[in-house]
Amino acid sequence: MLIEETKKTLGMRPITLLVCFVCLIGLSALVTYLIVHFTYQRQLDNKNQQVLNIRKNYEALAHQNFELRTSLQKLENEYSKQEIRYKDLESRLDAAEQENMQTTPESATYSKEMLVLKPTWVSPGETALAFDGNLRIVLHQPSEKDECQKDSVAVTYLSSDKEEKKLCLRTGRPENFTYQGKNYLFNLSGIAARASVYRYCISISLER
Repeated sequence: MLIEETKKTLGMRPITLLVCFVCLIGLSALVTYLIVHFTYQRQLDNKNQQVLNIRKNYEALAHQNFELRTSLQKLENEYSKQEIRYKDLESRLDAAEQENMQTTPESATYSKEMLVLKPTWVSPGETALAFDGNLRIVLHQPSEKDECQKDSVAVTYLSSDKEEKKLCLRTGRPENFTYQGKNYLFNLSGIAARASVYRYCISISLER
């Protein structure tokens, strides 16, 4: 019987080794599968994350593209409005230039008649000239002998080769006089005083 048991034991040993070998191969295959699966899953997750990031970036770019197109459309509309305004202003400027060309001779004649004596500062006793030097103007401070209004601040004498006139002047109140058949206004527009020395700003224009 011992011999038979020994034979049985010897007969089971190869089977046991085979089973262990098969289990070892299966375990190796399982470990390999798990490693490969883990690696593949990690790569797949990375790829999915990259796709997700790409999709987010695409959506962000699409949104920015929409905003840029909207801004571009607004700029185009604003440019069109500005172009219309520019053309309108250009046409107005052309019309104004044409009108100015037509009115320049009239304005020159009017200015020549109106600006007889431009605003000029003179001192008491100083002689100013008007009408190409044919009219002499001399101002004085009013005295008690002058028959002028109480609010008169200066007295002027207008003298030419033919006549002499006296005007009582008040600030901002032009006095009219006649010279060579035309009516003019003598205006005292300002007074400056420094150390009891007075200066007067006078002008003459054609009365309308």
